[in-house]
Amino acid sequence: MQNFIKLGISLGDPNGIGPEIILKALLEKDSLNDIIPIIYSELEIIEFYLNHLSIKADVNIIDDPLKAKYGLLNIFQLSNSNFKIDFGQRKKESAQIAFQSLTTASEHTVKNLIDGIVTAPIDKNTIQGHNFDFNGHTEYFTSITSGSQSLMLMAHGKLKVGIVTNHLSIDQVSKAITVGAILNKISLMDHSLKRDFKIKNPKIGLLGLNPHSGDGGLIGQQEVKIIQPAIQQAIEKGFNVLGPFPADGFFASENYKEYDGILGMYHDQGLIPFKILSKNQGVNFTAGLPIIRTSPDHGTAYDIAGKNKASFISFKNAMLLAKKIYINRYKY
Repeated sequence: MQNFIKLGISLGDPNGIGPEIILKALLEKDSLNDIIPIIYSELEIIEFYLNHLSIKADVNIIDDPLKAKYGLLNIFQLSNSNFKIDFGQRKKESAQIAFQSLTTASEHTVKNLIDGIVTAPIDKNTIQGHNFDFNGHTEYFTSITSGSQSLMLMAHGKLKVGIVTNHLSIDQVSKAITVGAILNKISLMDHSLKRDFKIKNPKIGLLGLNPHSGDGGLIGQQEVKIIQPAIQQAIEKGFNVLGPFPADGFFASENYKEYDGILGMYHDQGLIPFKILSKNQGVNFTAGLPIIRTSPDHGTAYDIAGKNKASFISFKNAMLLAKKIYINRYKY
């Protein structure tokens, strides 16, 4: 294994907190231990934020990831659009920069020019139309790694929470909950816990879809007709799976601590308790892909953009987790 790990960093929306948390995280010495970061950005944007945040850094402008150097602020120079930062404003111009940064960095990741990618937050609404027709990063990376299947897996310490359905409206969720979909996510979680997190025989807990996990069919039939059969088939395939559990009591009683991985049925069911428990320090990891992609567990935070209030901890943790997964995959 090589001595240093090259991580590409997509800028996110430059009118949000992305550039701020990136630069703050890169100032932390323990963030960069054995990591060579490469920010994909217009140089003028980085210079603006360095000045705005009163940060001094040795910048290395590159046109090839091979030219990136350890200990420097490596900037893969994107074409200059003369963009002017407008803190907290959703604009098509800023979305275009976010798109260019994301696609360039992800292309380099897929081509193995860099070892992984950490993505700063985008605005999912304004970026639509820039050859981007996805509900989020997870769906985008699943698409560009052709033939891949993925699992949105939130990670913080021993807490790992995945979801069966990603960015779907509530009225679409129940239709997307099938035996096949659940089995697929169980398999992806089990494999990722073994390969990416070095857990030999992961114990996975499944949450129900309905209140009280359906109360035996009194409040919906999904648990009886779909989730329980999926669990039984998973057990027959050799997976260590239990459930379905009522989501509220599962987290409130701290039962979650008994499991290596928790699989929720939909976005907010999994992410609300995860973000509360991880205290905004968690990481979003796209499991199942041939590449490594992580991100902070929050959005653009337009309301505090430019105010020097944004916490960089989640972004820093995203870099460190990408490094950990890279090492674990090498040893797997």
